[in-house]
Amino acid sequence: MVRRFKSFPYGTVLFVFSALIALAMVALLGFEWTQRQALIEQGSKRVDSVTAPAFLLDREFLRFTNSLDVFLEARRPPPTEELDTRLDIFLSKVETVRESPGSALLLEDPEVARSVAQMAAFGQRAERALSDPQPNLPQLRQLLEEMQAFTADSLALGNSADLLGAKLLEQQTHALLEQNLQILWLTGGQLVLLLILAWSLVWRSRIQRREAQALMLHNAELDQARQTADRANLSKSVFLANMSHELRTPFNGVMGLLGLLSKTNLDAEQADLVKVANESAHHLSRLLNDTLDLSALEAGSINVKMEPVNLSDFLRTIETTFRPVAAQKNLQFDVSSMIPKDVWMESDSTRLRQILFNLLHNAFKFTQQGRVALTARSVDDAGQKWLELEIEDSGIGMNEEALGQLFQRFFQVDSGLSRQFSGAGLGLHISLALARRLKGDITVQSKVSSGSIFTVRLPFVLLDAPSSSPASSVPRKGPSEPSGGLRILVAEDHPVNQKFISMLLQRLGHNATLCENGEVALDAMHAGDYDVILMDIHMPVMDGLKATRAIRALPSPQSDVPIIALTADVLQEARDQASAAGVDAFITKPVTQEDLQSVMAAVLARAKSPDIKLPS
Repeated sequence: MVRRFKSFPYGTVLFVFSALIALAMVALLGFEWTQRQALIEQGSKRVDSVTAPAFLLDREFLRFTNSLDVFLEARRPPPTEELDTRLDIFLSKVETVRESPGSALLLEDPEVARSVAQMAAFGQRAERALSDPQPNLPQLRQLLEEMQAFTADSLALGNSADLLGAKLLEQQTHALLEQNLQILWLTGGQLVLLLILAWSLVWRSRIQRREAQALMLHNAELDQARQTADRANLSKSVFLANMSHELRTPFNGVMGLLGLLSKTNLDAEQADLVKVANESAHHLSRLLNDTLDLSALEAGSINVKMEPVNLSDFLRTIETTFRPVAAQKNLQFDVSSMIPKDVWMESDSTRLRQILFNLLHNAFKFTQQGRVALTARSVDDAGQKWLELEIEDSGIGMNEEALGQLFQRFFQVDSGLSRQFSGAGLGLHISLALARRLKGDITVQSKVSSGSIFTVRLPFVLLDAPSSSPASSVPRKGPSEPSGGLRILVAEDHPVNQKFISMLLQRLGHNATLCENGEVALDAMHAGDYDVILMDIHMPVMDGLKATRAIRALPSPQSDVPIIALTADVLQEARDQASAAGVDAFITKPVTQEDLQSVMAAVLARAKSPDIKLPS
């Protein structure tokens, strides 16, 4: 038994995890971008850009103070050029501290700002005192005293810058550590998600392997079931062949003997009894045919054999067959064709005849008075020619519910314990299946108490008339035979059929030699000459196919004797096997006098002219 796994939304899970990883990567990129911007901003506010101008200002303040002291203490004051230079440098350092972006943070401290302003004021006073041709020495001494008193504040400026630099470094380090921690968390989260995703993929891979193994097991079970079904089909085909033979063989004897009996001198009561028995036998034969055809259709054993068909002659045989049925029920039966008589078409005449027989049998069965009509016409639809065979009756008709189930197997319009009409409900289902095998269809229109119209539509493929047709090449009044009749070898194991075949051939004026199996028939061929061989297929000791192959292996002229297979097999395989073995013609039991005469005439005519086509 195949294990079933619960459905799990793996695609959704993978999508969610992929989305989370993508979001984490976006966040990580955001943090990295923020860190980069912070580094750029901090780079623009370097610690040295804050501390260096303050230290340089303090140094130049001290240098200028010292230079001023040297200038004033000299007995003879030196030129003011060196002092002016030192003053200019000092003033430039003051401006650097005031205007440097890096010093903005330093100037935010009120004490630092006040100290820088004081230094700027010292510089301006010194500049005014030195601007005159003769320096104002009293002002310079006063300035020197104040500047020397400010030395401690100047040193404090450097210390403030140092403290601020340390604070900025600490802030930078803390910010970087915070961002690094966030990046570590995000990286760890991504790693966890990737591990979960990898585990999910491994888990999914294991499940897929188990599902693949389960699928392989299931396929193996299906293959085993198919092989079992094939064996069952083969057994079914063998069973059908055997049942066909076992049921048709006695039917052949019963129906054949009833047919012969009906042609003897009978009084009215005897003739009526024979007629009823004959009708019952034919009814049972139709039920048997339908059942076997249905089984063959289910097994795919029914094939179509396309061949040239003269539509006019085909319709004539249909009319000839059902004219007595119409006369018996006092019904009008009309067969008309809107197609020229010399038209030949491509179709399977056997299957087409089976379709029309089923439809016409139903039409006559459900019509108590009025008429049944068969009309043939050609129509063009979507650029293709179609043959339409319309069967119209004035019978009981059907309602919408019945029309919806009409072509289902075993469905009967008149059902129930009190039904008036007999039947197994297979004919229409088989007819529709056969029509579709011929690439056509069957449609129906009906109304209760107003009759029904069944329309068979098939592809209308026109052919040229064959050079030699069965209608023109096969003698209609029997084969050319010697005055004493034909010498016919009959290989048949069933005693009832032996009696029927011998009586039938005797009535036709032929001489029959009976053999109970193929081996006896082969010995008879060695001992005498025969014109025709009637060969049953299913026989003990040696079956008909082996006997046929053995006869075909004999020297001429024994190997050239026409062989007609008389068999209860209706499956296409039986025909194919018989043809492959060397059989010239094939007659399905129950055998009628007309079929036997026609086929014997055809095989004898073909023996003289091999181009003549045998009837199917």
